[in-house]
Amino acid sequence: MERHPGGGESSDQDEKKSPSAAADYMKNFKNIIAAGNEASMTREFNPQVAYEFEKYLNPQKLKQHVLKSDKLRSIVEHYAKESGQPEKQLERQARAIIDEIGLERNMAIIRWCGIAITAIGKRICDGFYVNSASMANVRKDMGKCPVLYLPSHRSYMDFILMSYICYYYDIEIPGIAAGMDFHSMFGMGTMLRKTGAFFMRRSFSNDELYWDIFREYMYALVANYHIGVEFFIEGTRSRNFKALVPKIGLLSMALLPYFTGEVPDVMIVPVSVAYERVLEEQLFVYELLGVPKPKESTKGFFKALKIIDERFGKMFLDFGEPISVKEFFGHDSGQRMQRAGVGGHLQKLNRQEVELVKQLANEIIYQQQRRIVISTFNLLSLYYASQLYAQKNVNIDELSRGVLHLKRIFEQLGAHVSTTPSSIKADIIDAVEIHSNILHFAAARLQFTPMAAKQLAEKIDVRRMKAHALCPQTMAVAVPMLALQLYINPCMFWLARPAYLLLAALKEQRNQENQLSTADTISYDASLSALHSHVTTMDALFQHEFIIESNREAAEFETHLQLLLDERVVVVEKSGRIRVQDNECSHVILAALAPFLCLYYQLVVTLRKIPLDFEFSNKDLLVRVQQHVEQLLQQHGGSASHVHPYCLALDNLNIAIYALIQRGYILKCKDSGQMKIAGTPGKCLQELEHLLLEYCQLMPFAQYSTAANQQAQFHIAKL
Repeated sequence: MERHPGGGESSDQDEKKSPSAAADYMKNFKNIIAAGNEASMTREFNPQVAYEFEKYLNPQKLKQHVLKSDKLRSIVEHYAKESGQPEKQLERQARAIIDEIGLERNMAIIRWCGIAITAIGKRICDGFYVNSASMANVRKDMGKCPVLYLPSHRSYMDFILMSYICYYYDIEIPGIAAGMDFHSMFGMGTMLRKTGAFFMRRSFSNDELYWDIFREYMYALVANYHIGVEFFIEGTRSRNFKALVPKIGLLSMALLPYFTGEVPDVMIVPVSVAYERVLEEQLFVYELLGVPKPKESTKGFFKALKIIDERFGKMFLDFGEPISVKEFFGHDSGQRMQRAGVGGHLQKLNRQEVELVKQLANEIIYQQQRRIVISTFNLLSLYYASQLYAQKNVNIDELSRGVLHLKRIFEQLGAHVSTTPSSIKADIIDAVEIHSNILHFAAARLQFTPMAAKQLAEKIDVRRMKAHALCPQTMAVAVPMLALQLYINPCMFWLARPAYLLLAALKEQRNQENQLSTADTISYDASLSALHSHVTTMDALFQHEFIIESNREAAEFETHLQLLLDERVVVVEKSGRIRVQDNECSHVILAALAPFLCLYYQLVVTLRKIPLDFEFSNKDLLVRVQQHVEQLLQQHGGSASHVHPYCLALDNLNIAIYALIQRGYILKCKDSGQMKIAGTPGKCLQELEHLLLEYCQLMPFAQYSTAANQQAQFHIAKL
């Protein structure tokens, strides 16, 4: 159901599920590569179009439509006057740019790719599971206006799966925005273009002509073409398996035909893609620690085909409720007509429109996360980490009980969980087998799979590391723990705010215990007000870490409080005070947030060592943090308080640095990129450090990483 910003919650807000309802929802997922379900790649393809026209353009006519448009003519005239170049020369540049950008369509190549994907999918996966009911829901509204497909982005498999699924369900394969790094791959660039990819430069830099021509091509693709458009609103793959802050550039371009009144509406389809095991998992872990990303190349692609000897489990794809842009924005057509026919160089969204697009982008990310399927290994990783922090080893019986308990919690919150209670032990054994590079059973207990430091030293050139050159011993400890954390991270959409609330209750409880003069009774409303205040503080601090802003905060607070009450994590005393009880559920929820608290705390500790007037670069800061964390891990043999190998992850450090810049703790020069500590009143790093330390000390485990790090250190010693 669509939601107007600032309006009430959508129908999915209270989408709590009984066990039977949750099981029924998962029955909607169909394995489209199972024997007997496969699509025939030689059948006649008569797809349903995204946007119906009386007359349809082909890719070449689409290019001509852009080149001959009045808007492109005005762009050429504008730059001819501005640069002094002849119009003919600029027209040739425009044609070359459109040829570089433009998509093509070759059904023979599409069919060949489909055959290859089916064969590889059957070999490495246990199935491509698609929610056929949500797909039918999308199809029924198609044809009336342009369609934007916006998938979550965790793997290069995302856009391959989308195209494959559209073919399978007889929907026109959308035009897919792809980076120029794919364009330059010998053979692959041409193949991708002929299957519907259109290419964009990662950075337009100061090439304003390119920017305006790309914008006009995107405008025509949305307003005048029938196939729909697909792009990733996060801008890049999330190497940490969490949603990233949405980028609104492409979304703003794609919505220009709506803002000008050329199309009556735009239908946005959030798409959620989940993997039991992501193909790039190991690559992502190394990149997080600073190993440079390998350049995309055809040679690299064929080298990567060695994965056909590995297992990656199931892949899930779900479609969210389509969002009507018109209903979301609440526009009337009269407001949108004033820019129709204006050239690209003059097409600028006003401040109110930019704010609306940002709200829409956050809603899309929110809906993507709501429908990402939580797998058995996600829950197993979450439970196992909580037991490690509590310094407990677990067997399969304990894992089964813990995973089923978490399944009930997540389904109460509204999540879709693939775990089957009737075969829980078999599911766990299978999940561990798929992820045997991270975990394995030894002596009937779950353990990290050992990694040899010597092997890492031979494999990684430390001279090319992006930040600090971590030693092989540190890498050997960090790699399995980061890999495990990747599979915990998708759970944070559901657990971040319950964790905030639980920490708030612990903090308020400690405050009351320390205030001896406090009255014996306190109103329940006063307790709730205090909790709200603490949760708001944490929401603001972690707003770039967990993308959960949605105008549903009040309702979610009630939902999360009820969960904690139901699980006996908190109890309300007769006096009106809210008390926290130490139990397994509270351990799991707090363990989920612990690595993020550790990372922010260690970042602030590092910043506090830098003089106020000292300028530093982003890389300088990353090096300092990694050196500081590595030193702690080495000095204390993996048992340092408030430190976790996740503190070494560059992507997450960059998110935390950005958060501190946005909140005014760090000042960054736009021109040079240099940073320094803010001396602004009210933005005191010392106060932030004390706050984070207080949160860390509220955890029920005195030393977060003790058990996990020591177990990893033990394996290294054996190797």
